[in-house]
Amino acid sequence: MRFLLTFLFLLATPLHAFDCSGTDLLPQMPTEERLKLEARAGIAPYPEGLFWRATRGDTEFTLFGTYHIAHQATADQLDALLPHAQAAELSYFEMSYPDLQAFERRATTDASIMFITDGPTLPELLDEDDWQRLRAAMAERGIPSFMAAKFKPIFVSMMLGLSPCQIKAQTSGEKGIDERLSRALHETGQPGRSIEDVMTTVHVLDSFSEAEQIAMIKLSLDLPIDPDDLQETMLQLYLAGRVSLLWEFGRSLSIQYGGPTAEADFAKFEDVLLTKRNRAWVEELEANATGKKVFVAVGAGHLPGEIGLLRRLEQRGYTIAPLTLDAKAD
Repeated sequence: MRFLLTFLFLLATPLHAFDCSGTDLLPQMPTEERLKLEARAGIAPYPEGLFWRATRGDTEFTLFGTYHIAHQATADQLDALLPHAQAAELSYFEMSYPDLQAFERRATTDASIMFITDGPTLPELLDEDDWQRLRAAMAERGIPSFMAAKFKPIFVSMMLGLSPCQIKAQTSGEKGIDERLSRALHETGQPGRSIEDVMTTVHVLDSFSEAEQIAMIKLSLDLPIDPDDLQETMLQLYLAGRVSLLWEFGRSLSIQYGGPTAEADFAKFEDVLLTKRNRAWVEELEANATGKKVFVAVGAGHLPGEIGLLRRLEQRGYTIAPLTLDAKAD
């Protein structure tokens, strides 16, 4: 999503703010199904909460789970988090503001980041009916067919997860908390650091086979849920701090509508996007941040669960404690 939003920014023209409010689907879910989902989410370590502190000796990590898309609480989050980031000796983001600027420059000259540059394009990879459905869906999102045809399939599936209204809202200039916080630090002379090489996510997404990426497009086209409703559901779970439930909700949809290999497909998705990266991120923190006060802002999905950052830090001897956004910076 981070790279998709960067690309949408590159396409952006100034627009007014959009109201893309949808319906929260969770209260409408059958009670038994919802309770099972909540029970599965609840057994994960650190299932709820966005703001945490991990301490071991003289090392202190203050961690915040972000939602990459701008929302109604973004400005309040920025006001609350900036003092914590400014008080830290070192700050980490998935992509620091200087690295984001460098990536944007690279994306304008290196088509291979998001486009098919060799081999068959989407009209050849999809059957005619699916291509026509995709062509219409992308046109609604402001992407002409000649451009849609050359997108890597995985990025197309991500775009289909956003409604036309949401894409217009994202290209209107509103920034998520990640970029706003990193930029604010940069402008005060405290540039943050990217927790991984900025091309890591591109390489991770490229690790999915062509067939797997095409299957993602078909799942997105066939998903019988309005994207505005889907985004509203996820946002409300995020704002409530129910991060593990947010992830389990996504898992349940993928398995329900993803066909006979859906469970294995989602397991691979989780492994490459969360498990392996979380392991690498903890190694980065341990190697470069030991003995320091460090602020870390990464996607909220990276925090909870047995594979999450909080559990991995706990296993290395850190004491984990929840924080509230009104907590004072030390």
